[in-house]
Amino acid sequence: MGTRGPKSAAETAVAPMGVVGIVARQDAACDLRDEESEVWKGIVESLPADWFTPGSAPVLAAYCRATVSARRIGMLIVQAEEEGEYDVDRHMKLIKAHNQISQVIKTLATSLRLTPQSRYSPRAAGSQKPEGPKPWDITNW
Repeated sequence: MGTRGPKSAAETAVAPMGVVGIVARQDAACDLRDEESEVWKGIVESLPADWFTPGSAPVLAAYCRATVSARRIGMLIVQAEEEGEYDVDRHMKLIKAHNQISQVIKTLATSLRLTPQSRYSPRAAGSQKPEGPKPWDITNW
């Protein structure tokens, strides 16, 4: 027979013991190079362990490859700008390639829900209230 009356604070403060599921983080795809694996690791460790499923691994691998490619194209752009002989056509081709890979990164990041805007549902996004006074309520300019 149990005790009568309300439970004490000590009884309610102790969480019941239960089975805790452990979710392993996704390992980097075996076909990624070292630099791409570092990007993978940085992304996977920055998010909850269950954020990625095995089905999202190919998309994440493509994102890592595109990110490294964008870095390399960016380095080529800097090199082209620092060269004594400036080749406008080469520079424009590099800029175009960088823009294209940036669009790929944006698309992949959105599909993986890595961007802040892709984490909000339309209903939740509308409920985000900015902090501080409204601009028209500020009187001292």
